Amino acid sequence: MSEERPQRFFVTISASDPERLRDVGRFGLDLFAHRHGERAPELGGLVELEDIARLVEAGYVVTVHETDKPRIEHEFASFDTWRETQIEELERRERRPEQGR
Repeated sequence: MSEERPQRFFVTISASDPERLRDVGRFGLDLFAHRHGERAPELGGLVELEDIARLVEAGYVVTVHETDKPRIEHEFASFDTWRETQIEELERRERRPEQGR
């Protein structure tokens, strides 16, 4: 049985007082490097929806950029399926020159 994990979001966290950003560590979040934004220093993070609510309630400005859902879904195939696909492609390539004759 696969364990479903909570959805997380890539965010930027800022505060009206840049000194308050030091206190973000008390939330125990997955944070990225500190950087200087357009107006003030900011932190990046990968957080759950509940964490966003906690940060906003504490007075931080949180900008959500996107979810952590992969942009490309991976497809898995057995070796036999992969091999059959490769053989079909090779056969298709070999037939092309004959069609032009």
